[in-house]
Amino acid sequence: MSRSRRAVYRKRGPDRHRIRFPFAGRALHYWRGLGPGLVTGASDNDPSGIGTYSVAGASTGYRLLWMAPFTMPLLVAVQSMAARIGACKEEGLGQVVEDRYGRKTLIGSVTILLIANVVTIAADLGGIAAGLHLLVPVPVALVIPVVGAGLLAIEIFYSYRRFASLVKWVTLVLFLYIISGFAARPAWGQVVRGTFVPHLSLSRDFLSSAVAILGTTISPYMFFWIVSQEVEEEEGNAGPDLDDDPVTAPAAERKRRVDVITGMAYANLVFYFIILSNAATLGAHHIKIQTAAQAAGALTPIVGHFDTILFAVGLIGAGLIAVPVLAGAAAYPLAELFKWKEGLDRPLRRAPGFYAILSVAVVLGVGLNFLGIDPVKALVYAAVLQGFLAPVLVVLLTLIARDADVMGAHRNGWFDTTFGFMTAMVMAAAAIALIVVTLVG
Repeated sequence: MSRSRRAVYRKRGPDRHRIRFPFAGRALHYWRGLGPGLVTGASDNDPSGIGTYSVAGASTGYRLLWMAPFTMPLLVAVQSMAARIGACKEEGLGQVVEDRYGRKTLIGSVTILLIANVVTIAADLGGIAAGLHLLVPVPVALVIPVVGAGLLAIEIFYSYRRFASLVKWVTLVLFLYIISGFAARPAWGQVVRGTFVPHLSLSRDFLSSAVAILGTTISPYMFFWIVSQEVEEEEGNAGPDLDDDPVTAPAAERKRRVDVITGMAYANLVFYFIILSNAATLGAHHIKIQTAAQAAGALTPIVGHFDTILFAVGLIGAGLIAVPVLAGAAAYPLAELFKWKEGLDRPLRRAPGFYAILSVAVVLGVGLNFLGIDPVKALVYAAVLQGFLAPVLVVLLTLIARDADVMGAHRNGWFDTTFGFMTAMVMAAAAIALIVVTLVG
């Protein structure tokens, strides 16, 4: 072994026998650099989203796997713009939209967002309870309010830094779905074909699944959440603002971009393997489902209890990430609408209105589970609302991010602008298709 190679593994002196792991150090540095982008991406795979991907795999097989690589550049462009707006403007997206396009635009956006988020919180709490019930026979009616109260308490009384770190570690539980995909033993030839050869069909099952995937993957609440989290990251950083210095600004933008790309890649990889595992199991046996909990239960006689456990634990973890994010994404713009103090980094006494909105969103989500409302139908209606909101918000986001008067030197490059407008067109087409499918269905 050469002297240079020995130096990598051993240090001279009293601790010369200590072995170094340079890769581990780089990996830890990379992990510490991740934040809002990773959490936002992980929250995209909430229990209602997992249900959407499970239904898609069970009903269409491997034919929608191509949507994972297709949506990747769209997600990266939109979330990168949102992150940059938050970091450079240091204002929530609601405030930026109001300043640029007026109060009425903000009111309309917040109203739709609040309704959709509350319905999704309800579905996600039900998903957590259903996943836990698959592991331990506890009453679902007991789990929902207890989990809701626990998550609310953590979000209100836990410090922002510890809360953000906790959520970041919880995102790792979604890796179970990747393991589940391999455990399902899919037909790899069909997997490759479904990934790289786009399949299109006008059948109701195919169209409704494709539209639902788009609506679930590119959700408006993600825009509001990542902007606000970047603001809080900026406020919590000691020292000069790196984005204000032309020398350090490119490095700060690269760090944000890496965070966003990692989060969106992780999100799409997870949804890819959820579709894959359900296509290989439920789809191969022509078993129809409507929710993620039904998917987990239906897997047991096909692949055994182990894969069911993986799916159920992933469902619980996904809900634990998504519910606080959904509640926060509703509270930030509504607090900005009323000009209230906001932020998870503020104690309760300094932002009572913000935490009141957050609490109301979770309480309403808990209550919807006991009103006899069909959660599947409620999610469809919420998806219709978000289908109208998403393309409008993406257009506004892109116009703001490319405006030199607003962003200055931090305005969009060609990639974000091109894929931002492309995202809006795709989402508008998806909204129209979803309405057609809903009316026909």
